[in-house]
Amino acid sequence: MKYSFPDGFRLGATGAGWQMEGEADKRPDQKHFPHLMWENDRDAWFEGVGPEVASDFYRRFRTDIPLFRQAGIRQYRFNIDWSRFLDDYEAVTVNERAARYYSDVIDCLLENGIEPALCLEHWELPAALYEKYDGYASRRVQDLYVAYAQEAFRRYGDRVHTWFAFNEPMVIPELCFLNGAWWPHEKNPRRAYAWIHGKVLCTARAARACREILPDARFGAILNSPYIVPRDANNPDDAAAARIADDFFWRPFTDTAVLGRYPENFLRILTDEGLLFDYRDEDARLIAENTVDVLGMNYYQPMRVKAKETPWDESRPFHPSKFYDDYDMPGKRMNPYRGWEIFPKSLYDIGMRIKTEYGNLPWIVSESGMGVQNEARFKGPDGVVQDDYRIDFIAEHLAWLSKAVAEGSNCQGYWLFASLDNCSPYNAFKNRYGLVEVDRAQNLARRLKKSAAWYRAASDANCFEFKEI
Repeated sequence: MKYSFPDGFRLGATGAGWQMEGEADKRPDQKHFPHLMWENDRDAWFEGVGPEVASDFYRRFRTDIPLFRQAGIRQYRFNIDWSRFLDDYEAVTVNERAARYYSDVIDCLLENGIEPALCLEHWELPAALYEKYDGYASRRVQDLYVAYAQEAFRRYGDRVHTWFAFNEPMVIPELCFLNGAWWPHEKNPRRAYAWIHGKVLCTARAARACREILPDARFGAILNSPYIVPRDANNPDDAAAARIADDFFWRPFTDTAVLGRYPENFLRILTDEGLLFDYRDEDARLIAENTVDVLGMNYYQPMRVKAKETPWDESRPFHPSKFYDDYDMPGKRMNPYRGWEIFPKSLYDIGMRIKTEYGNLPWIVSESGMGVQNEARFKGPDGVVQDDYRIDFIAEHLAWLSKAVAEGSNCQGYWLFASLDNCSPYNAFKNRYGLVEVDRAQNLARRLKKSAAWYRAASDANCFEFKEI
């Protein structure tokens, strides 16, 4: 069956600053938060590999970006490493070498016919601001983030017309401070929700600053708000559990970014639990008056929940799972390497939800992808990774997205994670996501995978053939 997209829809890809650049040309005092995670939890990272070298995109971007063009990438979302970009975080003085690097990357993308989209932060909070102020919980850090954003707008706004505040702002508060899965391994809900509120305020303030400095640009948020699926939508208890999970994992960033308000039930429960963050009248006005122009939605797997069946221990720190249990659906399709469910239909459901609940705001699938371990075993005689599994993954997700667009969802692009293999938190290079291989056994040599040719053909034609969904 043939699936197609309208004119203006673009296939693209992503690359995270710290996960790809490495830390070349950075001083010891220019560490970012992921470096602290690695430095303090080094043995937990796969094979002990951290972010110091990553994919070495910093040194190789001039040869990497032409490969992106060959892979059919028409839009490329990457981010500035805040910890690299400034010499002095308090005085907001720009590191000119870093500024020139990002400028050169933008120029190289444009020279290769690739539209750049810039994200201001993908967890690269400067370590010094975490250690001195506790990061985004601090209004001082929020001020410094906005000052940093203003410098970036002024430097690159002549060539970059789509901007985003954060990539996946929920991840660090949730995994580091709520669940305790990542360093510093805390279960401190007060800290987690203070960070979430700080990032919500930063998003609104950066949106306002962008419109003041770049009135013709568009400003957005890239969220990894999970699509919540109840065990049985017709069961009132399951449906109620899903609504609470939605209030905590979908709505806090999505509603504030698009509708200009927090979900009432989210605020009520935090108040009842004695965990409401410092929420001022001027905060509510700021959020209401500075919503986004475009929404990026990162999607990998749904979040399935059911009515609470296990007893809750009141001596535990608060967690939203007080009101629901995770549901392990029998027979679900899995990516066995990453441990994530494969359920492409959620892209259609997300598109319909944005259409009906969020004013059909322009949106982009800002990350989607399949991480696979030991991809070298899939190499053909020519040394090319024969990643048909990735082609099928992309095609099925695009097929469901095409259905959403055909039914009126205002989705304007699909950006694969990732352009090339890169370093992820804790998993490091264990799972490979790229259209371009990074061969760590051969001095990080690059090679296009089979999926790159498929992606190029789909991108050139804005259509593709796949089985009927």
